[in-house]
Amino acid sequence: MTAPSAPVSSPPAIAAFVRGVGQRARLLATVQAGASKPAEQALAAVARVFATEAGQWPIAQWPQQYWRLLLATPHLRHPGPSEPGVPLPGIARLPPVQRAAFLLQLVAELDDATAATALGTSVGTYQDAIRDGLPRDALGQPDLDVWRAWRSAVQRAFATAEPAPATLVAGARTEPVARPADSTPAKNRPAKMTLADDANPEAGPHRHVHWLWLGVVICVLAFATTFFLHPAGRAVIERWTATIQVEPLPAADAPKARFDAGDAALYPDHALLAAPEEAAHTSQLALLSWLAVNSEDPRAADVVRLPVILAPVVRAGMDPAREAAGLAARQRQWDALPARVRGLRRGQWQAWRALTALERIQLRRLEQRWRALDPQEQQILRERFLAQPSDARNGWWLGPALGRDWPRIHALFALVDAAERDALLQLLRQTDTEGWDVLARLAQITPPEARAQLRTELLAQAPSQRGAWLRAQLAR
Repeated sequence: MTAPSAPVSSPPAIAAFVRGVGQRARLLATVQAGASKPAEQALAAVARVFATEAGQWPIAQWPQQYWRLLLATPHLRHPGPSEPGVPLPGIARLPPVQRAAFLLQLVAELDDATAATALGTSVGTYQDAIRDGLPRDALGQPDLDVWRAWRSAVQRAFATAEPAPATLVAGARTEPVARPADSTPAKNRPAKMTLADDANPEAGPHRHVHWLWLGVVICVLAFATTFFLHPAGRAVIERWTATIQVEPLPAADAPKARFDAGDAALYPDHALLAAPEEAAHTSQLALLSWLAVNSEDPRAADVVRLPVILAPVVRAGMDPAREAAGLAARQRQWDALPARVRGLRRGQWQAWRALTALERIQLRRLEQRWRALDPQEQQILRERFLAQPSDARNGWWLGPALGRDWPRIHALFALVDAAERDALLQLLRQTDTEGWDVLARLAQITPPEARAQLRTELLAQAPSQRGAWLRAQLAR
């Protein structure tokens, strides 16, 4: 038996911890409180309380306990209106709960579980606060450009922020440093002299100015001589002195086609509106994907093994004029919908088109069996689906294959750039069971600020090398 080790939560360790988070805490408190004075009061109070209570917690719990105490102070729990000049104005305008969620993510750089504990809520509720607080783009989707702009603003705020006052650090003491007194009266002290003045006290301040100008003139003359003698310089002079000839251009040819604003094919949502039967399946994509994996009917999860015809289906007997009229009517109805509804349906359509052809056939047939159920049975299944955490429900929008394991890797792939989305989906569809286990482990141990770099490096690997590269990252 070995003697128990002494606790490391000594006053110097506590003071070092509070000093380490001081700059982040000061920025978070200022933005959350909306003013610097109540933020300083909250930080000072938390420093005193944390110094007395930190000894009862393991060091691993210090971050969540510190931020929990800070957000529980009255100035931060019930903040007043923000003063002009408060840093991060975009985040400062959010409601208090969403504001605190973003600050814990961007300023404190906590992972989702630690931030949720600091807020006293579940991980799903915390993630919903992040998702709902992020502004939407023109298509109604979360605007990742705003997220990146806020993250850059946080880095700029850190770069320009002043050090936190020592009074906000637990155990810190500030005393004036004594300076040796100079016994010589100020009026009797000799004036400061430069080295040049010490060598020649009678020299004036402009002693060498005329030599400086002479050197400048010599340099200009040398440059001009080199320019005129060099072949490149002579070529430039010849172009300057050459005579410019002006000739009219030939008449332009008539355009082969002109833009027609009334062309239905140029409508931004033409593909969605031109396939109303296909678009009708998209609203229940997540529910159908969940049923395909968890349905009690064994036929619901069967993968269709029939040959898939990917050629476009031609509907015989369709009158072109009647079809054009129907498309125009759907466009008018679409334009009358609120922008948020149109953005939601665009996202559902994009998620449906991102599925494989076999998955779309499987879900179409499953929807037919779903419609045949009694309303009471449908309600029971729908309640079971909604009882899942939010990240699990959102994962089913990726289809049955990816939705089943999405909660395991959600932290690593929740927020990605639009340019990487298709490539990452293809990568995940090609990943085997061992690769999913490695990705799940990396999602747990990779800090939020390193996830984007990990995804970029992963996409840069050749498909045959990705498994070995992932295992190497896990072994680091």
